[in-house]
Amino acid sequence: MVSRPTENVVLLAKPGGPHTGVGRYVQMLHQGLQHAGANVARIAPDVPPLSHTIYSALRRLGPDLRTFFLNYPVAAKYPSADVYHLTSQNLASLLLFRRPPGRVIVTVHDIIPYMLRNDPQFNSYRIAADRVFDRLAMAGLQRADLLIADSHYTRSCVVSELGIAPDRIAVVHLGIDQQRFRPLPVPDTLRERYGLPTGRRYLIYVGSEDPRKNLATLVRGLAIVRRELPDIALIKVGRAHFEHERRRLHDLAAELGARSAIHFLDDVQEGDLPLLYNLADVCVMPSHYEGFGFPALEAMACGTPVVCARASSLPEIVGDAALQFEPRDAHALAQAIVRYLTEPDLYQAMRSRSIAQAAAFTWARTTRQTLDLYRAVLPSAGHH
Repeated sequence: MVSRPTENVVLLAKPGGPHTGVGRYVQMLHQGLQHAGANVARIAPDVPPLSHTIYSALRRLGPDLRTFFLNYPVAAKYPSADVYHLTSQNLASLLLFRRPPGRVIVTVHDIIPYMLRNDPQFNSYRIAADRVFDRLAMAGLQRADLLIADSHYTRSCVVSELGIAPDRIAVVHLGIDQQRFRPLPVPDTLRERYGLPTGRRYLIYVGSEDPRKNLATLVRGLAIVRRELPDIALIKVGRAHFEHERRRLHDLAAELGARSAIHFLDDVQEGDLPLLYNLADVCVMPSHYEGFGFPALEAMACGTPVVCARASSLPEIVGDAALQFEPRDAHALAQAIVRYLTEPDLYQAMRSRSIAQAAAFTWARTTRQTLDLYRAVLPSAGHH
């Protein structure tokens, strides 16, 4: 048996820790590859060498160009490697300016901003340059040897929107940290820390107020549930990122008489998120568009049943372990929540099913499948 050569891999990623879904993916993949014995280096893109004066002047006008060029890079110094893995689709702008010398793989988490670029309700570009560079990144994807999509949904979007052949896109689901996210006892101090009164039952939503996340339907659903079950409140975890949407939600909740039942927790300590999932009775994911859906799996791993929109990647990720609703139907959302809270047998059955479904999504599996793809794109020995 011929022993396999060790792969030399460069992971190209934005600097920063695991505080975003992509950041967590990079961290867990890096650790997993090291553990598997690959020679792996992590590098960040280069920021163009403009003078400090130019950067400062432009910063006063609005865009932080340093951050912008880390998101949509045009330059990088490549160490020698067999495989160069760009860990997010936006980094593919680099491939138009300076493609690495070896085989190139790009992970596509989603292309939702590009898909919604002409939708006045959901378009998320902040400045004109976002639109231009996102288009460049999409063009850059054509220059990769292989794409990895987080979900079959994302793969189908790339095929239909960008015309890339399906056989150039492999699906590798992400994992979750099964040690962190599991059924846990909730200490009383957690309620005190976040101002969550006892005697209430809680729904939890984790994410931003991006319009595509469909929080208006969640607020309407909450108001409907409270007519039948007045002790229900919502924990909303995560910064707004869209301030005007937060104001809109405040106004809507006030209008529906549900404002006092929503707890906005912008900054939650890393160790508290699993506890908040455990405190909650139901997790809700109402998104119209989702490339993967970490919060659904994290909640399920904690044994908290999920209600999610029948849209984008969510049905694929939750399988038969969640109740689903049409994303614009607040009454159907409310009905699903009420079913969980009034049918103990259903609740327990879905709790068990949730834990089993989430258990399949491990970072070890993500790493193993990714390593297999590195080997697949390398010219095999004897086939020169």
